[in-house]
Amino acid sequence: MPREISIFPGSWKLKPLITLHICASILLLSFALPAGKELWRLLDSSVFYYLNGFIAQSGAQTSFWAWMNVRAADLLPGILILLTLTFPGLGFRREQLQQALVGFFALLFFALILRQLLHEVTELFQLAGLSPSLVLEPVNRLSELAPHIDAKDSSKESFPGDHAAILLLWAGYIVLSRRSLPSLLALITAIAFTLPRMVGGAHWFSDNYVGGLFTALIALAWAFYSPLCAWLAIRLMRLCAPLFKQLARLPGIGRLPFFTASHSA
Repeated sequence: MPREISIFPGSWKLKPLITLHICASILLLSFALPAGKELWRLLDSSVFYYLNGFIAQSGAQTSFWAWMNVRAADLLPGILILLTLTFPGLGFRREQLQQALVGFFALLFFALILRQLLHEVTELFQLAGLSPSLVLEPVNRLSELAPHIDAKDSSKESFPGDHAAILLLWAGYIVLSRRSLPSLLALITAIAFTLPRMVGGAHWFSDNYVGGLFTALIALAWAFYSPLCAWLAIRLMRLCAPLFKQLARLPGIGRLPFFTASHSA
C-alpha cells in the first residue's frame, strides 16, 4: 500500500498558503463591509437581470432552465465529479485514480469544517439574506412560467452557495493536481453548473463567487500547501484499501480502470 498520497504534496508551503488566505479574506471582507456589499449588490443585480432574461426568450429555454433547477438535476455534476475521479484522462492518470477519489473525500471533509465556520461568520455579520427572486422586480419566475416543473427559484438564506463551493472545489482540485486541458474543461464545467441557480433567482452571483469561492480557496490552500490533507488522505486510503480489493473481485467491476490501476502500479 502506498505510504504517500501523490495528489497532495504532504509538506508546508507557506507562501502560497498565506497568499490564498489573504485573497480569500479580502474577497469575504469586500462583501462583509457595508461599502463593499453595496458594490456587490450592484454587480449582483446586473448579473441577475442579464441571466434571468434567458428564461423568457422561448418556451424551450424556460423548460430547460426549469429542469436544470429541479433537485434531481443536482445529481448531474455529482455524477460528472465521480467520473473524473474514477476514469483516466478526465482529470487524473490511471495510477492516480484511487488516490484521487480518496483525496477528494479528504478535501470535502476540510470544506465541511470551513462551511460551518463560514456559517458562524455569516450569522455574526448578517451576510445571509433573501435570494434575488424574492428581492428584485420584475423577475421571470420559473415557478410561475413552468408551474408543472418543481424548480427551485428562491431561497430565504442564499449565502453562501454550497453547490458552487463543491463545484469550485472540484475544479480547483483538478487544476492544482494536473494543469492540462481536462483541468481547463473542469473549470469551465464548474462555472457552467453554477448558472442554473443564478438564472432562476435562487442565488446571487456573490453567493457563489464570494461565499462558495471563499470556501474552495481556503480548503484548497490547506490541502495543497500543508501536510494536513495528505495526512488524512493516507489514513482514509488505508481504510478504503480492503474495500477496493473486495470490489475488484466482483465480475466486471474488477476490469474498470479504477481497480486495474492498483494491479499495474
